[in-house]
Amino acid sequence: MTTSFFDTMPRIIGHRGARGLAPENTLVSFRKAAEVGTKSIEIDVTLTADGVPVIHHDMDVKRCTDGSGPILLKTFEEIRDLDAGSWFSDQYRGVRIPTLEETLDCLADLGISLNLEVKPCAGWQVPTAETVGQFLNTHLKDRFPILLSSFDIEALVTIGRITPHLPLGYLTEAIAPDWEKRLSEAGAASLHVQREFVTEAAVRDVQSAGYKFLVYTVNDEDEAKRLLDWGVDAVITDYPDRLLPLI
Repeated sequence: MTTSFFDTMPRIIGHRGARGLAPENTLVSFRKAAEVGTKSIEIDVTLTADGVPVIHHDMDVKRCTDGSGPILLKTFEEIRDLDAGSWFSDQYRGVRIPTLEETLDCLADLGISLNLEVKPCAGWQVPTAETVGQFLNTHLKDRFPILLSSFDIEALVTIGRITPHLPLGYLTEAIAPDWEKRLSEAGAASLHVQREFVTEAAVRDVQSAGYKFLVYTVNDEDEAKRLLDWGVDAVITDYPDRLLPLI
């Protein structure tokens, strides 16, 4: 069994690679994150129409490619034809949406750990989690630490059943009053909270209950320092180069 994600988790995690420095959720973004010293990244996985796990955040490809329409309605061949880099800069023209397999190979070469967020389309929670979980069981091969996370409890429960050896993180915006019940139902080991909704008391309560506390997406150095001083386990940022000097 590979080292647990939390045993090696740094306090600064790159968001979608290094989203502020290169086109998000692409191999060039992962390499840029490593280049500036990032030891772990958070990225998103979803499915194509023909069931290929690919790295992409939105349900529609319009924002980050030269195409449009739901990714779930496009075959992998159609996804592969899209330019996922020129929207960010002409320097990245021709960059493609990577597969999960390509990503695992890339991160193994870079030697960094992974927080993989499962991003199913509504209604596709179970098939997405099943496909990704089965893929990880076949292809991960204990090459580096990984944490699986999702906003969707059904997806977490499903993938947790398939990959019981991997830790789970529950994503939320605000912290619900029944947060401990939700974490227990999901089998999660960590709570990931949107930065605006984090309080020092919440950090203390969650950690006292035995869970890790991660915060997203933090790009301001002063805010990051305050959160780190409060003792959050990690902050997720678009600009790891800005926040890494804080630690």
